[in-house]
Amino acid sequence: MASHGSHNYLVRTIKHHGKYFDLDTRHIVDPSPQRTPFLFQAGTSPAGSAFASKHAEAIFVTGHSPSVLAPKIANIRRLAKEEGRDPASIKFFCTFTPIIGRTDEEAQEKLEEVKKYASTIGGLVLVSGWTGIDLSKLPLGKEITKEDSLEVHKVTSSLSVFTTTSKEVPKWTPEVIAERASIGGLGPVSVGSPQTIADELERWVKEADVDGFNLGYVTTPGTFEDVVDLLVPELRRRGLYPEAPEEGLSAREKIYGKGQSKLRDDHVGSSYKYDVYKEEPPYVSETVDGEAEKVVAADSKS
Repeated sequence: MASHGSHNYLVRTIKHHGKYFDLDTRHIVDPSPQRTPFLFQAGTSPAGSAFASKHAEAIFVTGHSPSVLAPKIANIRRLAKEEGRDPASIKFFCTFTPIIGRTDEEAQEKLEEVKKYASTIGGLVLVSGWTGIDLSKLPLGKEITKEDSLEVHKVTSSLSVFTTTSKEVPKWTPEVIAERASIGGLGPVSVGSPQTIADELERWVKEADVDGFNLGYVTTPGTFEDVVDLLVPELRRRGLYPEAPEEGLSAREKIYGKGQSKLRDDHVGSSYKYDVYKEEPPYVSETVDGEAEKVVAADSKS
């Protein structure tokens, strides 16, 4: 891909001589207009939070109460600041399932209708898989704690969701989980008119410090049509939801604003950009007799 009359290559040769790979080659896929895709991450366990604070631009979070999420979000923003990043540049999107009616009464009627079709057992099975707790073996009324999880390969942040109490859920039992998980899964379910739902969204932004929402649906078609027809107009009246965005913007620009199509300068990924990245020296391993030896991938030299 040399330019006309020039030998300046626009596609960089990757020179990597590491412990597991040894190569001198070019990437074979065209870069996107953003160069680096907008980086979403999920998981707020200690390991997930540490990873997110360094690498994530946006994070999917979930919790049944703003009081559950607020300290997790504050912790990740603190860790991001320690990484030299602007804490406000990480955007948090919270799971949220709305059941919307033209009035609160109509929304409650919709809730009662969908309850007829919700699978209690299905909800319990789903949560058992996420948390590593076999809920079928626990007696009704038993308060569930993280000690009930015996599975090594559990989703730690999901376990936290169903064992952290709040004023909304003072005690987690199999019955409470069955009710919560059958509609809405991990996150909260809000029922009401567009005004009621908008009030609740504003409360989560204020109390949990979330930046947006990852909306779940109860029925499709149904839920998203109600969001578009009923909720979005109310949010726009409050100045909380933009009009149709300008066409041609990248995903990153829709979050950060027009002109910020590339990784921010304070993101660790920017240290790998073409003009500033320094090739790492070849990986060196100690042999049995203590002599240093360059290690290359077995299949590249054998």
